[in-house]
Amino acid sequence: MSLEKKIDSHGNYYEFSKLNTSLMTIFIHGVGLDNTMWFPQKEYFNHESVLFYDLLNHGQSSGGFKELSFDIYSNQLLNLIENLKIEKINIVGFSIGALIAQHFTNKFYNKVKKLVLIGSVYKRSDKQIAIVRKRYEEAANGASITINSINRWFSESYLNNHPQVYDFFYNLLERKKDKNFLPAYKVFVNSDQYHINYTNFKMPTLIMTGENEVGSTPFMSEGISREIKNSDLYIIKNAKHGATVEQSDIVNEKLNKFLF
Repeated sequence: MSLEKKIDSHGNYYEFSKLNTSLMTIFIHGVGLDNTMWFPQKEYFNHESVLFYDLLNHGQSSGGFKELSFDIYSNQLLNLIENLKIEKINIVGFSIGALIAQHFTNKFYNKVKKLVLIGSVYKRSDKQIAIVRKRYEEAANGASITINSINRWFSESYLNNHPQVYDFFYNLLERKKDKNFLPAYKVFVNSDQYHINYTNFKMPTLIMTGENEVGSTPFMSEGISREIKNSDLYIIKNAKHGATVEQSDIVNEKLNKFLF
């Protein structure tokens, strides 16, 4: 089953299978990427009620925003589901998408049935913040951080055996326009400055990250799991940031069991 493709009145580009206004599972991609990063999940879940969309300043959604925030991204998701008249959602968020999922849930918890956070940062140390800020400054000064990102996301052996995956992410990351990417990346860099109140996070939650993650470490996921009482934590073996692709079989199995 192929996904239906739409752009709504707010300029949100999305693809979906089997629109269900009572409950949809919505996937939120990472910074500098777009909905196409979910290609293993699109194939696996195309018989479920799923939706994949592009964040503002990404992919085919509206761009040109010079300043962005988690409030703006939360409102983007709200506009999307209200336009489709969807009552409740499951959210699967990856990287900055996981942060957006948490900020959205903080504001609109009554709209979230289940929550999945993959590769999320949490209470980064000063050293960890300095590392990601250095990458931001390099990108702001015109340097490409694409190859560094890919090598940080996937194991060397996986990339050697799957050159098409390397090419896919290289081309996707190199297509991004810095005037759109930098405001979004700035939100990610400064994410620790945005407070999340976990009091109302009572929905079932699944938290996952790769055991070899350097930016969104298992330690961080453990911290989020302590914040969200009704949560399960799963550390993905032999995986880094690109776990949704490199270990897609395991990730999809976990998602399927938890969500459907």
